[in-house]
Amino acid sequence: MNGLKTSLNKRQKDILGRLLDKYERSKTYRDENKLNQSFTVKPQVIFSDYDSDFADLDEQTDFERDIRGITEIGYVEITEKDGIIRTIRLNADSVMEIYRVLERQELKNQEAEQIEFYLSHAGRGEILDRFCQSQIGRLRSQKKAEYDLEIAKNIVRLLEFIANNSDEILERELSIELFGDSKKFEREFRTKIITVLRKYGSFDDLLEDVDDKREQEHILLAEFNIFANPTYVNFKGDGRIILKNGSIIPLCMNVPLSLESDRMDAIEKIEIYSSRIVTVENLTSFNRIEEENTFFIYLAGYHNTAKQRLICKLAEDNPTGEWLHFGDIDPDGFYILEHLKKKTGIPFITYHMGISDLDGFRKYCKKLEENDIRKAHSLLSAGKYCEEMRYMLENNVKLEQEVISWKAFGRE
Repeated sequence: MNGLKTSLNKRQKDILGRLLDKYERSKTYRDENKLNQSFTVKPQVIFSDYDSDFADLDEQTDFERDIRGITEIGYVEITEKDGIIRTIRLNADSVMEIYRVLERQELKNQEAEQIEFYLSHAGRGEILDRFCQSQIGRLRSQKKAEYDLEIAKNIVRLLEFIANNSDEILERELSIELFGDSKKFEREFRTKIITVLRKYGSFDDLLEDVDDKREQEHILLAEFNIFANPTYVNFKGDGRIILKNGSIIPLCMNVPLSLESDRMDAIEKIEIYSSRIVTVENLTSFNRIEEENTFFIYLAGYHNTAKQRLICKLAEDNPTGEWLHFGDIDPDGFYILEHLKKKTGIPFITYHMGISDLDGFRKYCKKLEENDIRKAHSLLSAGKYCEEMRYMLENNVKLEQEVISWKAFGRE
């Protein structure tokens, strides 16, 4: 070998790359083997129809010419029988030259570079540190890191950004900020960063009982003030909002108000003139329902941090108010209620979620699904809402809250 640039075609590079892969996975490469190892591939691994009745003879001839070409250079050795190539073996003396020709970095050097990268970013945040330490541990034990280095660099950038982010930012804004491309985060890194956050963060309590995968993702990213779209909190009822600049916004039942969550800091106080405050799970019911002396807040299913903050703010500003929750009369609806109580510390009671509502609108009830039955038994085991769960299980019924808001509160 004369050290000059050797021109190889795609198939020849593929053969040599496969042989280097085998070499790097071996004990010989790690200097842990006292015996001489050889590293081979069979021709059929590269050309599946080789020496078969289905082989195109011209293609087979080209294939053999490629192999003999890298044999003549001295990169591989072959064994033949009756003019047919049986094995292709790596020439150990040519390994470093093959690295050069393939422009491939040696595995040990790749590992050292990755370890250095992770060490330089460890300790910059709890989740980021756990991620980096895990990758360092994998590499030092001769396992592959979870992500290729170029992908890992972007994951680390994301972890560093969200760990220090205190302002609400939309996913596409985040993508522009870090990648200069409004869609790259969603296209390439959204799933990856959520996987890393779930694996190396502590969010089991936050995501407890939330079965919908997309909803879990929204909740998780919302913990870091990252939203797919601006987050709004909807409410209606009599009262007023007092802003820190002294301005006053009157509230009334006939004019529902939507407040962008990142504007909460501008509010000094929210006064509610009603004695009851009701959180509502679904938008259709929120739009339909009205009742005297009652203030309604729309939750949109499982609530995020922004809605928790508003609810806690309302509870602080109106300490004598009675808190109720209106949701679907099914096990998941009661799970949402438990989640709401746990996250806010407010002793919510149910609003139109009882047996009488199931019985009164029986013709609109649906049958329980497998997931409903599982959750009902789980609530029973925890001693929660036992009468309602037993009734649902015994009668195989559940009811959407839209039925009640339509039939019981529909305008004449």
